Amino acid sequence: MSTKTAFLAEIDAFLERSKMTASAFGKAAVNDPNFVGDIRGDRQPSLGLVDRVHAFIQQQDAVSKEAAQ
Repeated sequence: MSTKTAFLAEIDAFLERSKMTASAFGKAAVNDPNFVGDIRGDRQPSLGLVDRVHAFIQQQDAVSKEAAQ
């Protein structure tokens, strides 16, 4: 599995569990509502964007986990 494929799998898993739309995710995570669609296409994210996305997902997962308790 390529790095890009793994990255998209992480995003898709987050979208599934959070019920967030791809455009809402892109806007919230990196201020780009087209981010997920572009990544699914031929856009190659920079390491900085990948780090921002990972940080956003971790933050949202922590908030969800805390809210569930």
